[in-house]
Amino acid sequence: MGSNEFSLSGKTALVVGDSKYWSKYAGVALAEAGADVAIAARNTKRLEEAAGEVRRQGQKAITIPTDTTDASQVQKMVEQVVAEFGRIDIMVNASDLLFAKPFLEVSEGDWRRILDTNLTSAFHCCQAVGKQMIEQKKGRIINLLSCLAERGVENFAAYCASMGGVLQLTRVLDIEWARHGITVNAIGTGWISEVEKTEAPQEELLMKYMPLKRYGHPREMGPLLVYLASDTTDFFSGQFLYVDGAVMSHL
Repeated sequence: MGSNEFSLSGKTALVVGDSKYWSKYAGVALAEAGADVAIAARNTKRLEEAAGEVRRQGQKAITIPTDTTDASQVQKMVEQVVAEFGRIDIMVNASDLLFAKPFLEVSEGDWRRILDTNLTSAFHCCQAVGKQMIEQKKGRIINLLSCLAERGVENFAAYCASMGGVLQLTRVLDIEWARHGITVNAIGTGWISEVEKTEAPQEELLMKYMPLKRYGHPREMGPLLVYLASDTTDFFSGQFLYVDGAVMSHL
């Protein structure tokens, strides 16, 4: 199998949502494989930074400031991408707001904010983009999640619930939309950082649970993302794959 099997040349990708870095690194990975990229999020500075990185790969990029918790804004986002590029071949949902607090201290406001940002955003984006992909009779949806979608951690009840919700959404949409030529998969990441070293106490705690004894870098998610976005994976759907430094293998 040659590298052309994973080419995204001529395709349009939409990267939605942002934490600290996913928009940039997801956008670059897709652009390196040949896709033009639309990037949507609330943080305008990160949008422009990500778009600049895409353009440096020689691909077209547009930015769309969007509050993905608002269904009307998400619909306008999809319409703008289609108006610019004619279609949406790939959608990467990267909404990820981290939150930690003992469960009895979690307010209803906290709970709604985390679920709205991580889960409701995915609902809006998958629904709006899914309609477009069904019309096209083909598409790729890839949800970027934390490994905590399947692993419980003390003080992370709201966050784990939100990630678990997106994982179940992934599995259900795979069943509903496979007949339309749409694949829906998820990538679960472990501890990821753009910085190689952190403060000693945190480093010691995290290394205890990381068999590879280092943080992952966000660019290490790129090859798997491109694989799932490519035509090679027409028969691959409903899966949750890890880029986690073997965290999920640790008891």
